[in-house]
Amino acid sequence: MWLLGLGLYLGECSKTYEMVRIINSNPQIIRVAVKWFKEICQLENANITIALHLYPDNNINECIKYWQKETNLPFTQFRKTQIDKRMDKSNKRKNKLPYGTAHLTIIGNGNKNFGVKLHRKIMGWMEHVFERA
Repeated sequence: MWLLGLGLYLGECSKTYEMVRIINSNPQIIRVAVKWFKEICQLENANITIALHLYPDNNINECIKYWQKETNLPFTQFRKTQIDKRMDKSNKRKNKLPYGTAHLTIIGNGNKNFGVKLHRKIMGWMEHVFERA
């Protein structure tokens, strides 16, 4: 599970400096990421937030219910939903992501071990794996 989570983090994480975030539209990947954060990183639901990135053809309430069911995260952990309203998007792509993308972000809630320190810890784990590869 530790190595699987690192692989997911490497491939699906936000590349924002010292922020812990995984973004994907695949519910299986998001579920594994939540499990990894809880089991390996020792986080609670209160440390895991989720924001949705949707498109005009998505139903916001349906999408929130879907991701709530998939992640088992309480509604209180959901942040503002973003709707992509760019006009230059092709109509060929409609309904490609019926539930948008989920952005899991880790917050410290006052615990310094779950902010920048967690990001640095994960980066150290990855460096260790790369040295052994």
